[in-house]
Amino acid sequence: MWIALDQFSRAMIDAAVANVVLLSAIATAVVITRQPARRIVLVQAGAYASLLMLPLAAFAPLPRVYPVDWLLRAGLVPPSLVPESDPADVAIATTVGPPGEVPPRRSLPDSPVEWPAGEPLVRSGALLYLTGASLGLAWMGLGLAAFRRLVNQSREPGEALRDVFDALAVDLDRSPPPPSLRVSSRLRSPVSGGLLRPVVIVPAEIDRDDFDRDALRLILLHELAHADRDDAWFNALASVAQLLWFFLPHPWWLRGQMRIDQEFLADREAAGGLGESTRYAHWLVGLSRGRSGRDAPAPEAIARPQRAWSEHGFDTPLLQRVAMLLYCPFALEGRPPRRYVVLVAAVVMLAALPLSTFRVVAPVDPAAITHQARARDPLMRNFNLPEFVVVPSRSSTTADAYVLPLALPQVFRLQAEIVANRRSLARLRIAGCPVAPDTAPVPGHADDDPDAVHRYTLRRGYDGLRASLDGVAFQLDPKLLEGRRWLSFAPADEIVVIRDLVVIW
Repeated sequence: MWIALDQFSRAMIDAAVANVVLLSAIATAVVITRQPARRIVLVQAGAYASLLMLPLAAFAPLPRVYPVDWLLRAGLVPPSLVPESDPADVAIATTVGPPGEVPPRRSLPDSPVEWPAGEPLVRSGALLYLTGASLGLAWMGLGLAAFRRLVNQSREPGEALRDVFDALAVDLDRSPPPPSLRVSSRLRSPVSGGLLRPVVIVPAEIDRDDFDRDALRLILLHELAHADRDDAWFNALASVAQLLWFFLPHPWWLRGQMRIDQEFLADREAAGGLGESTRYAHWLVGLSRGRSGRDAPAPEAIARPQRAWSEHGFDTPLLQRVAMLLYCPFALEGRPPRRYVVLVAAVVMLAALPLSTFRVVAPVDPAAITHQARARDPLMRNFNLPEFVVVPSRSSTTADAYVLPLALPQVFRLQAEIVANRRSLARLRIAGCPVAPDTAPVPGHADDDPDAVHRYTLRRGYDGLRASLDGVAFQLDPKLLEGRRWLSFAPADEIVVIRDLVVIW
């Protein structure tokens, strides 16, 4: 469990740093872009990239880059920031006794020495993140279930409302399937939603024959504009990105900006249906106050904002929408050019790929351990031993007669060349693990069993403990390493030569 959590926490931290860089650039582009339709495209591309950043950081399709290691090697970061080696790593370096005798052990600290400093803090942060993300996704699931329940409890609209809605839907020339219309007595304002098929739900109070037809057209035009642009789908996408990266401020701001821009475009499309923005702003303010169209303030009152609005500037979304309707200094694009959409998507995704290769944390990269280590991974730790001769033990037991000053990491890969016969291979133990599988034949006489060079690999990862001898893999019981802290050798009956021993972690 801990190994998988450590792997996830490192990928999460690296992906979060990459998202900070990417979403900061997108937020800057949103600020300097005037057209709401183009800003929406930027936010959508950022949401897709932020959701893909964690898988990209975890699986690393491109070679990994270690900026922290480069700063350390360039001398731009003080060496004290590197986790110091624990004295217990070399506690037995001076206690190796004669061959065949187990050296004395010194008392070691309770904390495991194989993990870098700050590992408990990283694990705690990962657990807190998983808890927060799970609660957020559960809350979103409850919201979707509540909307589905609202749709199921709604009713069909009246004939007059249905006629107006069908006529407007035909005028929009929307591709199928057309949005459905429902009426609910539990709503005070109209809403639109639906991930697979858009649904427009209006309050029951507007489904009356005496309701103002112009106000009804404005309401329906606004909601149909949202459905025509698939705003519900992109709102759900941005919500998922916000929940998964809830500790970053960028998704919150970008989602809020996208929702305001969606309202801008829906307002502009609805106002275009009447051909008069001032009249639409008049109805917008009246409906936002819960009034019917006949009780809304006069258009002159909209052109001269009240003192309560001007005191807060453009802080309220309603005032921003009204200002865009009445005082927009440039012509609004209904939809961005297609080449702009393709260009933004390509640039954002091409930027996300190299950013996902940055490895900011930890000198331990489990992804490179569970797979083959790469030659240009400078933060990978390794232990090299050119040649080690294991002489026969004078004891009849299989106790560890040789202990090297290397604490066994939680995940590691050991590989070596072993010069021995099959009888010695069957008796040799490395870190308490057998070198040959139990099914390997053991000749009865050493004279009939010549020495040969064998390639041995031992790997402990989050998926278990495995070994291979001369390309033949076999599974080992992970309990073999329980209680073992140091790399050790249990000698065989004859001399065994271990060459090019490498431990990578």
